[in-house]
Amino acid sequence: MWLWGCGGGSSQGPDAGEQPHPPPSIIVGVDVTTDEGPVHGSLASELVVFKGIPYAAPPTGALRWAPPVRPQPWTTPRQATEFGPACPQNRNLTPQDEDCLSLNVWAHPQGPARAVLVWIHGGGYVEGASREGWYDGAELALREDLVVVSVNYRLGALGFLALPQLTAPDTGTGNWGLRDQIAALQWVRRNIAAFGGDPARVMIAGESAGGASMAALLASPLAQGLFQRAAVQSGTYRPVLAREEAVGAFPSAYSVGLVTAVGLGCTRGDIAACLRGKTTAQVLEVQSHYTPVSEMGFPLLPILPVVDGVVLTGRPLAQVRSGAGDVPMVVGANDAELSFVMAALGVVGNAGDFGRYVDYIGASARKEPLTALYQPSVVGEVAAATALGTDVSFTCPALKLATASATAGSAPAYLYRFAHALPNGVLAPLGAVHGTDILYLFGRFEQVGTTPTQVDLELSARVQGAWGSLARTGVPTTQPAWPAFTPDGSFLTWESPGSTETTWRSGRCAQLDALGLLPE
Repeated sequence: MWLWGCGGGSSQGPDAGEQPHPPPSIIVGVDVTTDEGPVHGSLASELVVFKGIPYAAPPTGALRWAPPVRPQPWTTPRQATEFGPACPQNRNLTPQDEDCLSLNVWAHPQGPARAVLVWIHGGGYVEGASREGWYDGAELALREDLVVVSVNYRLGALGFLALPQLTAPDTGTGNWGLRDQIAALQWVRRNIAAFGGDPARVMIAGESAGGASMAALLASPLAQGLFQRAAVQSGTYRPVLAREEAVGAFPSAYSVGLVTAVGLGCTRGDIAACLRGKTTAQVLEVQSHYTPVSEMGFPLLPILPVVDGVVLTGRPLAQVRSGAGDVPMVVGANDAELSFVMAALGVVGNAGDFGRYVDYIGASARKEPLTALYQPSVVGEVAAATALGTDVSFTCPALKLATASATAGSAPAYLYRFAHALPNGVLAPLGAVHGTDILYLFGRFEQVGTTPTQVDLELSARVQGAWGSLARTGVPTTQPAWPAFTPDGSFLTWESPGSTETTWRSGRCAQLDALGLLPE
């Protein structure tokens, strides 16, 4: 069983003895006028859907590696019935184009102003798109009475290249993809009321790199006031690059930029103009040769957000500890996040695989205490390596982010652990692997070939209910009750039937921190 909405509160209206007036009804047709011009959407079931609405001008020419600007206005109704192209990437996701800064809206034909959930997709900052089927917002919008928005943003070198030659005092450098996300939130603030949304109840949510983007947006002074709640799913305050110094295994942002410039033959004269003159294919070709970084526990290309002094004035965790991003939030991770990469890394269950994984993440000097902590001879080599990688990359950073938010701010944080595995399909043997929570949030199980059982459908409804009530009221309502997190407090385990617990790997996280494996 689950609860819809938020309990509590007075049963009386604004004035004792007087019946409250119903909120005014907003009519949303297939034709809506935005600040930039009219758009024409389509009816789909009980929703009005708008796809591929540009929120920024094409980031090409002089706008490549520059902050996004508002699109040129138009007067003829713009067709918003097809998704826009994905931003350029090396994954075979078509169509792709640098003119990719668009968003999608799932709205209701009429009713009062509704809370808004803005979804930022994942993909390691190098791939993915809002058009992908598992991000379809229809079910979430209908079930939870929300307006749902999904966003494209620049990826890879086109989205995060940092160089002194691409720096200005008021724009910083790199973080072009984060600036896109902020521009999309500014579009929401200006326009969402025309789609039946409430600009005073905007919740941002994202998973993986989208979750990491949540941490960055919480920390960014440019994003403050653009949202009122957040969901950080399988994301973290890491990794963020420094401009000029290497941090752990991660190179400096400028060194990655220099490798890119050299690869593109732009080393003399007007380097910025040279870079902007290269084709999309040339940029992607150079990007394909980046060497992955393994400090996070899995291969990750080193083209990432950067502390540039403008978009990010400090590392996200430190900023949250200082009170930034003080909004109600949920934050958490899945039980077996990294089970999907173990075979690719050679961790297949042979004796010594755990030790080789420890070497891979650069922790050879801590092999003895890590072996004692994760006990591969007892639980198995693959299970131990998966647990270590998941803890280092997701579980413990989620715990630290929740702790920082709960101790520094006045708004509550709600910590969760997603422990339910898919019942069938190719991902089922991997447990609660990276991305499992997305399927339960959006309800699109068919995207991975899974046929949900009644248990899965009920769990999906509970997850949707918690995220929906957080968006509407600032409190994630579900059963069992989800208490606000305190450093010595409890968290919610998402499974069937679900439980509230108090020992979410906190002892392991403390030991990993003491071993220096949780840099901030």
